[in-house]
Amino acid sequence: MVVDYYPNKTASELLVILAGIQQRASTGALSMTTGSGLQQMRTWQGAARPEVEIRRVLFSLHKRDPETYANPYNDRVRMARPAYT
Repeated sequence: MVVDYYPNKTASELLVILAGIQQRASTGALSMTTGSGLQQMRTWQGAARPEVEIRRVLFSLHKRDPETYANPYNDRVRMARPAYT
């Protein structure tokens, strides 16, 4: 069963969230700081993979406007079989 993870967000807020997730997916979200001989690396803690989060936001957009946004869970490949010809 599919869950709407953003029930209280509007479509414009979801588009801002989607842009941020796409930015993080394309450039990465790893930051490294160095000072006084110490190095620190930080990543997004507690966040799902970007492709999962994008699918969640797209589903929330679909719930608000089904004519404009397609259901991302309808077109997923669930099983593939090798064909050796």
